[in-house]
Formats: sequence, C-alpha cells, structure tokens
Amino acid sequence: MDESYDNAHTYLLLGALFNSHPKYLHRRLTEIKRSHHFVDERGALKELKYRDCRTKRRYHMATEVIDAFFESTSWFRCIAIEQARIDLSRFGKPHENNSIKRARAYKKFAELLVAHNTENVQGGVLLADDMTRCNGDEFRARMADAFSEPGTGWSRGKDGPTLRHIAEVDSSVEQYQVLQICDLLLGCVLNNLFPTSNEWKNRVREHLVQRLGVPSLLPQDWRRYSKAYVETYWPKFNVWYWRPLGKA
Repeated sequence: MDESYDNAHTYLLLGALFNSHPKYLHRRLTEIKRSHHFVDERGALKELKYRDCRTKRRYHMATEVIDAFFESTSWFRCIAIEQARIDLSRFGKPHENNSIKRARAYKKFAELLVAHNTENVQGGVLLADDMTRCNGDEFRARMADAFSEPGTGWSRGKDGPTLRHIAEVDSSVEQYQVLQICDLLLGCVLNNLFPTSNEWKNRVREHLVQRLGVPSLLPQDWRRYSKAYVETYWPKFNVWYWRPLGKA
C-alpha cells in the first residue's frame, strides 16, 4: 500500500497492490532492473520511482515493469479522494485539530480500500510504504484491529484473520521492491489528473492506459463503472473516485 498527492493537495491517492504470487513479480522486477543496469556502485538494485521517470531509459524500464504487472496474477486498486469533499466534523470533536481528523479520515479510507478487495482473502500480509498522511503507528494499530482479529471486524465469518501481518516498510529496500510497482501505478493516476511537462512521465501513463484499453484514468471515465463491472472487464485495475453519499 502506498499514498500520493499533488502539490496543492487537491487529491489524496491511496493505492494497494494485491499480490497472490509475490515471488514472481519480485523476480521479474529484479530481471528488468539488471537488464537496464539499474544498480548502484555496490551492485545493489536501485529504487524505481514514478517521479524519476524523466528519461527515455527510465520510460522503457517503467513500461517493462507495467507489462510484468499485467503478466502477473496481481491486481491494483486505488481510491482517489478530493480532499475538499471530506466532512472533517465526522472524524472528531469540534475542539480537535483538523490534522488529527484528517489522519483519522485517511485511515478510514485505507481500511475501506483493503476491505473491499479482501473479501476472499485469509492470512494475508499488508506492507505499507511510509504512510505519512495516515500516521504510521496508529495506522498499523487501526488496521490490525479491523483485519487481524479472528471472528471480528473484516475477519468475521472466516476461519482465521484476513491479515496475519501488517508492517510499514521501506520500498527502496530490495526485499520490498514490489511496492515500487504500486508507486508507478499510483503515479500514472496522479499524472492523468495533473499532467506534467515531461514527455516520458506522460508516456508511461499513456502506456498504462493503452494496456488497459480505457480512454483515461480520469473521474469521468471511472466513476461510471461499478465494482462488479470493473472486476469483470478490468480485473487488474480500478480507480475509485470517492465522493460523499448523495453528492455528484
């Protein structure tokens, strides 16, 4: 799981890569990086971030990684939250600071993102990359309460917990490098909302859109799709543009 946001903080994006066979993507990411000599002076693999896809070389590497995602059994889900639409009064008492209320709201959105995509998951592992907006320690505690207690919360009706392990990790570490794919996919969504002047970053996003066979990653194209429709026609990828109930 990862987060992203634009400079003006108009949107907060929370993304999760659901990976039923993690060894495959780890191996493919390693192969792609080594084929592009994407290593440091010690021979260790470097971190691939969407923000750094500013050259032709990075573009080719990023698109190969996106293709590896499509070839895998993994799927990606994102919730895009227009922050001005959040009613902070629902997340705390009047005297509490808005930053505390926002952190609670973000944790609730993260919970919904995971819950809506783990109905059939049991004994899973959640790795989060530097969830600064969700307040790391409290984020892990909330997610554990919601997903790691057998018979309660989002584990109700299952033989064991939905998530057996939850940790905040550093995606730059080779062991956790698959989270870098989540960063790439999140970056493409943010880029479509706020395109940059850099040709190669835009082209990475265009490659993803082409692989999906959709017009764009924008609200007007994804708000019309129900969860069931997406899981039928685009099971690999979904962007949920959240809005309050009863609001257009």
